[in-house]
Amino acid sequence: MATGRASGRTWLRVLRLVLTVVPPLIGVVLIGQAVVASIGGDIRRWEFALGAVCLCLTFAGRLVPEE
Repeated sequence: MATGRASGRTWLRVLRLVLTVVPPLIGVVLIGQAVVASIGGDIRRWEFALGAVCLCLTFAGRLVPEE
């Protein structure tokens, strides 16, 4: 039974790590692309919004229990 609990904890740790690292990186890339495109005059509001949502998803990783 101990291995079952350990694998469950490992799965939660991986989920928490993925939720706290991947969305912010995607959000920064999306906002960066939108900023570069807006310099040329092509304002992509959806890209700014999607980048902001990805940055906010970082807080979803905090909702995953540590144990």
